[in-house]
Amino acid sequence: MSNRLKPKQKAIVEFIEANGPATPRQIRKLLGCDIREAYDRLKRLRMAGIVKNIGKPKHPEYQLVQRWQEKIKRTRPAPAAAAAAAKAKPPAEAVQPAPAAPSIADVCRQNWQGYKIHKIFGSARA
Repeated sequence: MSNRLKPKQKAIVEFIEANGPATPRQIRKLLGCDIREAYDRLKRLRMAGIVKNIGKPKHPEYQLVQRWQEKIKRTRPAPAAAAAAAKAKPPAEAVQPAPAAPSIADVCRQNWQGYKIHKIFGSARA
């Protein structure tokens, strides 16, 4: 099992793995929490794709999905492996900044019709 599950999530998954489908009441007793927290923890596992609800709307029952281990996020590679991968890459070429957009004054000097419109709307400010 991966280290990416939190301890209570890990306990829920291990319980379902050992005992089969579980209800929120069983999870509440397992974790020693209230029913709302049990529902929330099961909901998070359901949203992550680790468990699915096989019960009825008023009587939920959760079981693990097939290949649930693949849904758990894998741990990050070791820093030494990341450093080796970074050394293998060729250096990136220098990126030149994009030319600056012309100012409104430059546009108006080149396009007198635009200047007249700018003059009308520019003077409308209070």
